[in-house]
Amino acid sequence: MESSRFETFIDAILAIMMTVMVLKIPQPETLTLAGIWNLRVMYFAYFVSFIMLFSVWDHHRKLFVIIEKINNRVMWMYSLLIFFLTLLPYFTAWVAHESYALVPELMFGLIVFSVNMLFVLSTKVAIKNDVHNDLIKELSYRELFILDVVLFSIGAVLSFMGYPISMMIICLVTIITWNIIPYIQKTYVLGDD
Repeated sequence: MESSRFETFIDAILAIMMTVMVLKIPQPETLTLAGIWNLRVMYFAYFVSFIMLFSVWDHHRKLFVIIEKINNRVMWMYSLLIFFLTLLPYFTAWVAHESYALVPELMFGLIVFSVNMLFVLSTKVAIKNDVHNDLIKELSYRELFILDVVLFSIGAVLSFMGYPISMMIICLVTIITWNIIPYIQKTYVLGDD
């Protein structure tokens, strides 16, 4: 199967999800800065989720620039990834309404962790499928995944210790590391401009 059709399909799903999430944010009760401030946790949850979706789109875009072909295994791995991504708006709304509750925070963290794990696995399957493509062989997210495991473990421990919102903060940190570390590796380790 041509990767461009599948790439377009995933792009459309991500765009719809971003739109659905913003529609879940209520209008401020009062038209003041205090009214906006009262929704700060909802804005933060939306921000974290939006950055997550945009990061997935960006990594997906970069990956599919070099992938030449996909098979059913790659398609189904990405379908599983998309399934967990489509849960993100639901858990974003839940954590935004119950931001200091343990279960919504842990579930939000579990969804973000699952998306990261499935992205790593999907990339590995795509690499195995396109074995003659030298560009794709250079991709590795192993170090980032290990860092994710450590960070999510810290977030879970802090959440159980009575700081549930720490899980959402940890999710944001992992999303940032997924975007900054590859840039640093490419720029300073590999010497790209």
